[in-house]
Amino acid sequence: MNKQTKLGIGALVLIALFIIFLPTKDNSTITIVNPSNKSSPASVFAHAFEKATGEDTKFYQASSCEDAGKTFNKTKNAVMIYNSSVEFAARNKGLNCTLKGQQAENVVFVGQTYMYICRLPNSTKQFGDEAVSLGMASMYAVPKHEKQFVDNGANVKLVPYGGSKDVLNALLAGDIDLGWMGSGLAKKQGNKIDCLYSTDPTDENFIGKSIAKKIPDFRITYVVYTNATSKKVIQKLRDVGKDEGFNKYMNSSLITGAWNVEQSDVDAVLSYVDLMENTWSDKK
Repeated sequence: MNKQTKLGIGALVLIALFIIFLPTKDNSTITIVNPSNKSSPASVFAHAFEKATGEDTKFYQASSCEDAGKTFNKTKNAVMIYNSSVEFAARNKGLNCTLKGQQAENVVFVGQTYMYICRLPNSTKQFGDEAVSLGMASMYAVPKHEKQFVDNGANVKLVPYGGSKDVLNALLAGDIDLGWMGSGLAKKQGNKIDCLYSTDPTDENFIGKSIAKKIPDFRITYVVYTNATSKKVIQKLRDVGKDEGFNKYMNSSLITGAWNVEQSDVDAVLSYVDLMENTWSDKK
């Protein structure tokens, strides 16, 4: 073997070793999948979670819950920001967007936020004999829900909107008498609005004290789950619970929840959606 041939073989060996030991890119990009309406409190939660995960995170705003499910299933390291109200609306339309089948080991967080019913500061409108318009997200503004108000002495006409932000804008514009919106969003308005009722049973103005609704403690429940298998990615998601900015957002938005999730927590969410469906659904 001549010298030139030996040099050629040596070069090939060096190239092969370089390729073998070349650091590979860590394919740990996380994709946050949001099935909720852009004006929903759940979308604000989804963006806050995205921000807290840091770099290498993408955000996918789904056009529907079915689109969200398909994207989640085909995307590596996807994170679904499940919203109980979205599943209720999907069931009402005969769509398959259920939490059923999700196991606790794939769930990072289960939490909830309640609703406030508010009016303008100079308004005297409230639940009673006087006719009032109550704006709320369209998925809840259904005939059965309206009938429950009326049957319990509240002369209410429900007006559907895309979500809490739309309800707030309509209230501020004077288009509706009362607005049903996320408690966190309402709280941030300060003295711009006057919140008469809350669906949080621990609040003094709990609506259940005034109206015997079938679901007086209504809340939006969030379930954050993933298809990631990498321990590094899963730990990164769990570390969101330690993020100072995210916890500040949680506190200001009146969101509570648990990061150590058990299967009973997941099953309880499904039972709550069952209750909504059995109480309010217009599905034949």
